[in-house]
Amino acid sequence: MGVMKRTILAATLLVVSATLSSNVMAAGKQTQARREPDMCVVPAGSQPLLPAKLLPGMGTSTRFAVTTKSDEARKFFQQGLSQIHSFWFLESERSCAQAAQLDPDMAMAHWCIALSAASDYRPAFQLMRNAANSGTGRGSGAAPAEASADAVARTTNGAAVNPQLRAREAIAKAMALRDKVTERERLYIEAQAARRAPGNKDEADAAYIAGLRKLVAAYPDDLDAKSMLGLATSNGFEPVSKEPRANTMEAIRLLEEVVAKDDTHFGAHHYLIHAYEGSRMPEKAWHACERYAQLVTNIPHALHMPGHIYAQSDKIQEAIASFTAAAENELTWINADTLYPTGHHGHNVHFLIHSLNLGGRYHDSMTRVQHLLTFKENPRERSGNVQTVPWRQGYFALIKTLVRFEKWNDILDGKTIPLYDKPEQNAWRHWAIGLANAATGQMDKAKATLAEMQKDLEDVTSAKEPISIGAQELEAVIAARSGDQKTGYELFRKAADREAAMLYTEPPSYPRPVAEGFANVALALGDFATAEKAYRETLGREPGSGRAFFGLATALDGLGKTADARDARSRAAKAWANADADLPQVQRLRTSTAGQ
Repeated sequence: MGVMKRTILAATLLVVSATLSSNVMAAGKQTQARREPDMCVVPAGSQPLLPAKLLPGMGTSTRFAVTTKSDEARKFFQQGLSQIHSFWFLESERSCAQAAQLDPDMAMAHWCIALSAASDYRPAFQLMRNAANSGTGRGSGAAPAEASADAVARTTNGAAVNPQLRAREAIAKAMALRDKVTERERLYIEAQAARRAPGNKDEADAAYIAGLRKLVAAYPDDLDAKSMLGLATSNGFEPVSKEPRANTMEAIRLLEEVVAKDDTHFGAHHYLIHAYEGSRMPEKAWHACERYAQLVTNIPHALHMPGHIYAQSDKIQEAIASFTAAAENELTWINADTLYPTGHHGHNVHFLIHSLNLGGRYHDSMTRVQHLLTFKENPRERSGNVQTVPWRQGYFALIKTLVRFEKWNDILDGKTIPLYDKPEQNAWRHWAIGLANAATGQMDKAKATLAEMQKDLEDVTSAKEPISIGAQELEAVIAARSGDQKTGYELFRKAADREAAMLYTEPPSYPRPVAEGFANVALALGDFATAEKAYRETLGREPGSGRAFFGLATALDGLGKTADARDARSRAAKAWANADADLPQVQRLRTSTAGQ
């Protein structure tokens, strides 16, 4: 790291440390969990360092007309806009800060900085999810209160460390310059200014959407404006019914209009992928998946996003390829810049592990788990409780991998799952150990482990609902395997319904569908009818799961449904065409095939 970069970083850390200390002192003994950042969108921190560079593979946004006296500033702004369309906010703020340095009177450069720093430029359903996780307002919560100039922590370039405050200061500069730009640019600026207003965040978001509607009405051929409105109104789908929420289908229509007019608009393709997430119709985003990765070749998120849709479709191999490409691309950025944030990489590799799990690739899953566990926590991460840093995502991925592949002996060996003195990690470790004890007939140990997990739950402040569901599932497993099938099934049903009703996250915040665990237990008990029903429920959640198809085939065999079993087994073989050869399901398939 260069001397200047180290100096600026040290100054930044000192300012941040002082700010955090004063906030803690002011808050007193506050115990409520803080909102977890959404790692599919890397959260902003301090303003990135200059100079910016014009980079290849960002996508092209030259169609966006902007007022400036500098052609070089225009190029950096257009790069920044391209990076915004791929949620690469660290780099979009850097690009637009460079544009503002080249032309301080370029109003739209300050607009771009504001949008980049705020961290709420994302699908509306993600803001809804963040609010549910925090118990506060939508998005980033209430707008920051006014602070005196002396109280504002700043880096050596004068930019506010607090990204929300930095966004408000940037849009204030843009507003001061709005009389020098076109009416179209002015409407962009005023819409963003409405979103940055102090006070109620829901009202600010509504005012922002109203501003975008005004812009689209005035300039219906502005495809960027229409795309941004589509993103802002993508409210997603209900988790259980998969019915679209208010405005979702309008958002999809807007975005599809954009790509129908211009199939090179990578922003609209990106937003369409998000718009179809968690729906019954992910296949409608397949074209967007193909085009987005073709049009933006050097931004990790652009290579990553198609995997979201593929993982929800019967396209697990494509999901694996997408997440693998994104991981390789992002490692080049991480290795080139010691200040590059690693949260998105952790999220992407976690999703890769999830897809490898679905594809029956245990060994590759564990290799990627070990990769994430090389990202050792720094003291700030270690003392905090954010679950989305790479190491903790790796820990969670380790738990889910061992459980999904039923590696009961490894779970119980006392070595494979490391001890970690945080309630969330202890709870998931006890969940896995309890399931392993129950599966191997050690019911007294399973009950004792459940009690430990319930004790962990008292101290959990993050992921409380998933962990609570895990305790309920473990209780169901113990009851059913101990002979109280009625109680066990009732608990399974309650846990499965709770898990299915959680707001959509990617990858899922529960290790695997509760229905899969229910089906596995029912199958082990010889209750083939219940197993069939639960495996079909699992496939409704994860259409490409070879594991569920194999289980379904066994259940159908037990019911004497030979033709249906043959079909399920054929689909299992196709889904696990690249699965590990030593998996029990694959070995049984080869034995049965050889005997025919």
